[in-house]
Amino acid sequence: MNERDLLLYEQIRGELGSPPGPGPVVLDVKTTQFVRMELVVLKALLEGGRPGIFISVDRPHQYMVHLLDMHRIPHAQVTFVDAVARFAADQKQASARVEFLRGPSHIDTLPDMLMRWASESGLGVDQWEFAMIDNLATLLNFNSPAVVANFIKRFVDGFGGRAVIPVVLDRERTPHLFQTILSLGGRELKLNGQSPGGAQP
Repeated sequence: MNERDLLLYEQIRGELGSPPGPGPVVLDVKTTQFVRMELVVLKALLEGGRPGIFISVDRPHQYMVHLLDMHRIPHAQVTFVDAVARFAADQKQASARVEFLRGPSHIDTLPDMLMRWASESGLGVDQWEFAMIDNLATLLNFNSPAVVANFIKRFVDGFGGRAVIPVVLDRERTPHLFQTILSLGGRELKLNGQSPGGAQP
């Protein structure tokens, strides 16, 4: 990470709090900066080995695992849920705990799948302190806006106010998704008066 990324990391960590307050938070970020922002947010969330879940719907989970490894960010406490790896050409193995979803067009099955894990694996959703989705807007390519909005509501409700749920969105491109997060009690994360969407923090 360069100096700007580390400054952004410190700002995000401060805004999230220690420990991060539960509930959804949304960051207005240009689509070209999504991966960078998600990596920085994950670094802040993983402080002290905090357990969480990272759901890949835009690119195979190995991509984020590779970035975490490259930047020496420990991720042993993260459970990855991959909705695209089975449909991607890149099938490289990554050293991470991962579960697979049937595909991004079946995202409505995820809340029930999480509950099933809770009962079958002993790793209940109440143990996760954060839940992150890469990239929520991509779901609109495979699902109707109503299905995505319903998924978001069920996903947030499923954590019962126990986990922080950071969402990276481009407000200009998906204003309805942005507003959906806010309507669920979410707050917009602003960084010292700068817009993360400007890609110049």
